[in-house]
Amino acid sequence: MKYQFSLLLVFIIAVIVVCSNSCKKDNGDQLSYFLTSGSWSLASQQVFHYVGDTLKKTDTITLACTQKLTFKNDNTAQYQNYKCNNSSGTGQWNITEDNLTIQSPIIIGTDTLFKNSQIINLGQYSLVLQTGSISAVYTSKTVRTITRYGFIHQ
Repeated sequence: MKYQFSLLLVFIIAVIVVCSNSCKKDNGDQLSYFLTSGSWSLASQQVFHYVGDTLKKTDTITLACTQKLTFKNDNTAQYQNYKCNNSSGTGQWNITEDNLTIQSPIIIGTDTLFKNSQIINLGQYSLVLQTGSISAVYTSKTVRTITRYGFIHQ
């Protein structure tokens, strides 16, 4: 009888541990940590031109200067040295509920950067964002332009 009680007690404790660990939710804190743990230096920029799902042309932008994107803990973002002309801008940033899109409209002159940007890659050392015509719904004749920014962590 004593053996059955001990076995039952171990089983109940195991169930409690499993249930309590399964209830933890990831609210994007890891994404926020990676974004805000320093500045991101632009390493590459490509512009893809599509008609429907057919890639018609790819432009690779040559970088002649250092451009930086910084996400801060207070949900502000700053882009420095845009298009290598010492212009910068700030905006608010937010990660969507599905953790796939960053909404960070940064206005510099007449350009709005990163209004809705798909997160292609985010890690400790790299960040790849894709902006432009990123909607998943389009027809075979829809002309789309997608810009892909590749950043490295500084």
